[in-house]
Amino acid sequence: MASTSPPLNSCLTPLQYSKYRSRFQSLHGRYLHKRDANHEYIKVASIAIRALTFAFTGDFYKYWRVVSFIRKSSHMNRQVLVLIGVFLIVSISHSGKAQPRADKLIMKHLKGKKIEHFEYFGEDYVRVKIKKKWGVYQADVYEDEEFGDEVYVDEILPAVFDSIGWFTGMEPFTIVKNNGKYGLLLNPGEIYDAAEKVKYKYEKVQMRERDGEYFALVKNDKWGLIDWFEGALIVDYIFDTPGEVPLITMDSWEIETMLHVKKRLNCDLVEFDYINGDGALIARNPKTKKWGMYQATGEGDPSQMIPMEYDSIRFFPWNASFTAVYNDGKVGFYLSRWSYDEQATLSVPCIYDDFRRFDDGRVKKLACQRDGGWGWVDWLTGEEKSEFKYENPEALPHPSYKQNQWFNDY
Repeated sequence: MASTSPPLNSCLTPLQYSKYRSRFQSLHGRYLHKRDANHEYIKVASIAIRALTFAFTGDFYKYWRVVSFIRKSSHMNRQVLVLIGVFLIVSISHSGKAQPRADKLIMKHLKGKKIEHFEYFGEDYVRVKIKKKWGVYQADVYEDEEFGDEVYVDEILPAVFDSIGWFTGMEPFTIVKNNGKYGLLLNPGEIYDAAEKVKYKYEKVQMRERDGEYFALVKNDKWGLIDWFEGALIVDYIFDTPGEVPLITMDSWEIETMLHVKKRLNCDLVEFDYINGDGALIARNPKTKKWGMYQATGEGDPSQMIPMEYDSIRFFPWNASFTAVYNDGKVGFYLSRWSYDEQATLSVPCIYDDFRRFDDGRVKKLACQRDGGWGWVDWLTGEEKSEFKYENPEALPHPSYKQNQWFNDY
């Protein structure tokens, strides 16, 4: 009994399956552990009770007759167990006809042309094609020779899709298609009008997962990234392949701010500073591919902290006076506008290969690598304070020079 859901050709509903599966497990354990019986009894009982699993692919009423019989029996000898096994085999031989007939009844009820079964969190669903469009339903068929068959259908999604995927786990959306375009369908179990919210406007859609977060990559000529809930374009259509698209998450405020910044700065990529907050972000010029740093706190133009002149920029560490900027694979350092206001500038040119920050009391000291050797650099003025001949940062001598933090200290 490894499965937790009924087979696709089962006549049981998910609720029925769960209920009777629990009863079956209880019965199996009860008879299997009768230690006062002989070994042969236990063996036969185990085989017969295990055979009950096959009833799940047969007729529900026949299965329940078997379970009821077992529960009412105070003692079961080998002959009874064998009879049960034979009864189950007979039931199984006729069970193959149950599901196809049920499918025909469901399709007749919905006027459908094709049906597909699938499972989601232990419940059985069907995709049904109606007039060239697919819908999703939960359906139960109760067969009764005396009173006639009854079909109960619960519409999950109307038949409006050319193709439709489904949820296999915790993903918040699935991919659907209509009239040659793809869209994102939110979970209809959580969004009551999920089908109406779908926007079919993408050539292709891919879902990506990273550390439990889901991303929607979309293509219109080139690839970009949208917020799967809001539908807002987070990364413009600028990448040739989906693997190049940066996976960025944003909350509703950040999406609103991003759209405002893109409009004001005419940039194609925006990334927020999650260390300092306060609306700090970096933005990229779509023509030069150069990055700058800005602060957006209102409806006006974002204030510039670092101009759009660098291949990449690191955000300022918490309460730091400078940060790293890169051009042509070389690193330099830019002073913080929060600390130096109008005096904030590129204090150390982009000529170094690597760097390391060190604590020297309350003051930060900066070690840089150039031409294979390490040395000390005054991060406020850019002046080199030692020879660059040391193999690694740990080999550097103690930085005995005074590192000023303000220009008026000189």
